[in-house]
Amino acid sequence: HDSTYAKSIVFMLKFAEQKMEEFVKKDYLDGVSLKVIIKHFAVFSELGPIAEEQNSSLIVMGSHGKDYKNGEYLGSNTEKVVKNSKIPVLVIKKELKSIDFSKTVFVSDFKLESATAYKNVKKFYNEIGVNPKMLFINKPGADFVSTQEMEARFKAFLLEAEGNLDNLDAFDNYDDYTVVDGVNHYTEDHQISLVSIATHGKSNISKFFTDSVSLDITNETILPVLTVLM
Repeated sequence: HDSTYAKSIVFMLKFAEQKMEEFVKKDYLDGVSLKVIIKHFAVFSELGPIAEEQNSSLIVMGSHGKDYKNGEYLGSNTEKVVKNSKIPVLVIKKELKSIDFSKTVFVSDFKLESATAYKNVKKFYNEIGVNPKMLFINKPGADFVSTQEMEARFKAFLLEAEGNLDNLDAFDNYDDYTVVDGVNHYTEDHQISLVSIATHGKSNISKFFTDSVSLDITNETILPVLTVLM
């Protein structure tokens, strides 16, 4: 490239360094140990591997998100990270008045293959001292699950994930026409502060959430969403 292009790249890198120097001096970061990494030409799909190199346990990203009532979509960069990261991704849609995730819900189909994701997210729950509700959305049509089938699935899931049935009372099911509507209506009814869902990486985010419904959940709620790889 010509010298003008090279100079512009150097300028932008220096500008980024200057902005980060200003950022790390924020009052709310007092006492927080920080390591600033500025990547040249990195794309957002590479953020997961970069975090892995740093032995990170959580990626936190801001995004406008989509309020299902108003219709603003998740940023494409955030979507790329959610699809490609092996590390849990916490997506924050709006400024939080307080960081209180005491009312948390884990949304799943609760088939046995989902137990791995639950084990992974349980580490995060334990860190923040939360016992989440475990939510199944029952919708009409071919995916409808009877009460007896649902109870059997919950028990099998718990035995696989925790080795006992002590947490059976944490399960909840909610009827709605779509999974996304069910999640949104349930979180409103129960004042939920954090939604967590399982992902399948680059493939559809869950077999239960066909047509990437899990990504739609990440898109269509203004609540913080934690995505966890199965």
